[in-house]
Amino acid sequence: MQANHLLFTLKLAFRGAVIWAIEAAGFSLLTRVLRGVEMADWQTAVIAVLVIGTLNALVRPAVLLLAQNLGLAVFGLTALVLNALIVLLAALLLPGFAVDSLWTALLLAFGLAVINTIFTGLLGINDDDSFYRNVIRWLERRRVPTPDLDAPGTVLIQIDGLAEPILRGEIDAGHMPTLARWLAAGSHRLDRWECDVPSMTTSGQSGILYGNNANIPAFRWYEKASARLIVSNHPRDAALIDQRQATDHGLLRANGSSVGNILTGGAGHCVVTMSRLESESGRLTASARDLYDYFVNPYNLYRGIAAMVWELAIEQWQRVRQRVRDVRPRMFRGGSYPFVRAVTGVLLRDITTWTLIADMFAGRRIAYADYLGYDEVAHHAGPATPDARGMLRKLDGQLHQLENAARGAPRRYRFVVLSDHGQSSGATFRQRYGLTLDQLVAQLMHPGQTVRSTGGSGEGGGQLNALLADIVDVGGIVARGVRRLVGHIHRAQAVEGATASESRQQVEQADVIVCASGNLALVYFARHPGRLSLEAITAISPGLIAGLLAHPGIGFLLVHSERSGGPLVLGREGTRDLTSDTVSGADPLAPFSMNTAGFLRRLSSYSNVGDIVVNSLLDPETAQVAAFEELIGCHGGAGGLQTTPFVLYPAEWGAPPGPIVGAEHLHAFLSAHTPAVGTFP
Repeated sequence: MQANHLLFTLKLAFRGAVIWAIEAAGFSLLTRVLRGVEMADWQTAVIAVLVIGTLNALVRPAVLLLAQNLGLAVFGLTALVLNALIVLLAALLLPGFAVDSLWTALLLAFGLAVINTIFTGLLGINDDDSFYRNVIRWLERRRVPTPDLDAPGTVLIQIDGLAEPILRGEIDAGHMPTLARWLAAGSHRLDRWECDVPSMTTSGQSGILYGNNANIPAFRWYEKASARLIVSNHPRDAALIDQRQATDHGLLRANGSSVGNILTGGAGHCVVTMSRLESESGRLTASARDLYDYFVNPYNLYRGIAAMVWELAIEQWQRVRQRVRDVRPRMFRGGSYPFVRAVTGVLLRDITTWTLIADMFAGRRIAYADYLGYDEVAHHAGPATPDARGMLRKLDGQLHQLENAARGAPRRYRFVVLSDHGQSSGATFRQRYGLTLDQLVAQLMHPGQTVRSTGGSGEGGGQLNALLADIVDVGGIVARGVRRLVGHIHRAQAVEGATASESRQQVEQADVIVCASGNLALVYFARHPGRLSLEAITAISPGLIAGLLAHPGIGFLLVHSERSGGPLVLGREGTRDLTSDTVSGADPLAPFSMNTAGFLRRLSSYSNVGDIVVNSLLDPETAQVAAFEELIGCHGGAGGLQTTPFVLYPAEWGAPPGPIVGAEHLHAFLSAHTPAVGTFP
């Protein structure tokens, strides 16, 4: 035991000495480049680095502990400026070292962080045994629930939107060495499971976390009874969904943590979880304490900023490369997307990893976290492109960090890596046919009927919009800068961001509402209560159903028929009665999974499902679909890889008894092997 402690101390001292040397050299270089910095000699630079490091170690943790009560925006600003203030303080204390302004000190601190990141990365030095990681370990161990530390803990990591064939291809190609090592060692098994239709995060997470994903018909839908549009990545809507879906067997109810998810899963500890981001009054409820573990390291925020700038540059390069190579399909990759990519792919990713590490140091029984970066890039570049796959290689590094950190946790941890759905690709409906689905519906309706649509640009903007709205509320020069970035927008629009092609108010006042979720769309006759039957729709708008079926971009329609007494799937050349499971003519579900009929039968039973459910075409040769949103990588409906997620789990659990079909089924399997013991049917 003493030998291990001595070895750890020597390792920490050696690490500190190497970083000291790197930063001293970098410091000398920066003082020559930056105007406003004076340094007597190189010996002063060496001492200055030691003084700055000591002040960071002694002052920073205490100041941030005090700043936790000042609100998230002020806390983040304090963390950003504190590095510069410490540089100024070092200049006051050390003869021969002078800095002329706060701005110069900020640039100097930023430059040190970048140099530290580059050279420690080249030398293979990570944060696993850093001073600040040990500060977190000490703080969190004070909260450890000592009675049950013999029981293993579970960390579940969701890679949003990743299909099993794409993951397996990356592992086989050697691009995800951590997962490859787990599989080669026999510690884990990798299986494909089939998610429900709708194939999207809200339904998937509700099923996985609560064992209940009923009455979630899409990522966004309209509820006739309340005349309200529901959007899953709107915090207040997410809170409503969470409240409705919660069960007494939530996966995270036993000392659990929810990180970066839409729903809480019964967890008492939630960090950047959509349903907990806002209060009923609309104020941001995210706690600065939740982010302390990330911000206590003086390099993390600056590293994150530098990495986000680099990610923006990578995005511009990849965008140009797609155009030069004339990659098809492709889409517009401007607007807010590059910034959302940078935030989800860097900042939220790193915050999630540090939070999970803190959860393990605190001895939590179970944690579930969602990494959004791959899903966001796949939406805009395509799920199988090098652009999207590159995000997976970076995520593998996060898994390696988690694995290393788990060795210092007070209990043994098992890792589960899974996805909530996959993604299918293809040119969008508008790209193929020159009009959107709502425009097609409007053409087929009687004149004078207002038709409005709501769609999105991805899931990752929800947390970013809520955080930006909080900064705007604080006021001051930072708020003014944010307003210039996002435009002078109303708070509600700031939270929803650019997810709606029309404003919420316009959509809710329309006669016919088209809610798009990938290549699935729900069509509502908003002025008619209850779900309209096929016969009623035909009476109201005689040419609508026939016109939709005649369009080459439509694969099938799901409607309720009074005549047959249940749900029907309508295709151009045939019909499938889902009650009797009989087919007339050509089976419209023949190109799809054998489980699609069951998913659609259940979807049709939801009280809030559209009067018409529309699924796009499925190309039988390429397995491409046509999203009703402007996303070339999409999910929400049936067809392609969007319904083929994966689960990688400890081999000691044994294989599930048969294929896992549906998120509720996956919940049962996970519950059987996690602290809140359940049964697997």
